[in-house]
Amino acid sequence: MANKLPVKDILAAIDMNARDVWDELSDEEKKSVSFWLLNRYLSSIKGSREKQELAVLKTNEYFNKNYMDVSKHPKLQWQLICLAGNTGKIEYHPWQGFRKTVTPKGQKYINLISKIYPAMKPSDVERLSKMFNDKEIVQLAEDHGIEFKL
Repeated sequence: MANKLPVKDILAAIDMNARDVWDELSDEEKKSVSFWLLNRYLSSIKGSREKQELAVLKTNEYFNKNYMDVSKHPKLQWQLICLAGNTGKIEYHPWQGFRKTVTPKGQKYINLISKIYPAMKPSDVERLSKMFNDKEIVQLAEDHGIEFKL
């Protein structure tokens, strides 16, 4: 694949809401676009907590919600991902790798969340446990009448 596009350039186009770029790409360049990979990058953004939360919300609401339904329509996927990533300026999107080990504190978070939500899948419990900081997890425990110490 000689015409593979750099991820940095694709993300810049998405940040700038360049929906028309898709029509300018060659067939080979279009095939090199990995929407799954772009989704992982797009939902992660450097900045304030509000900015990060907005990136996750927009990615989930605009792009992920009907991912399987629109996966057969790459131009529509491109337009949706541009809508989700539109910030009007080029952002830094750090890669969010998969955590392989759970720290003892992380395991306490997982145990608490499993106790509060017993029907939740283990993978979702683990993912949710990574979203809380110490203050928030203690507040969650208090809200559910559970004594929790770190």
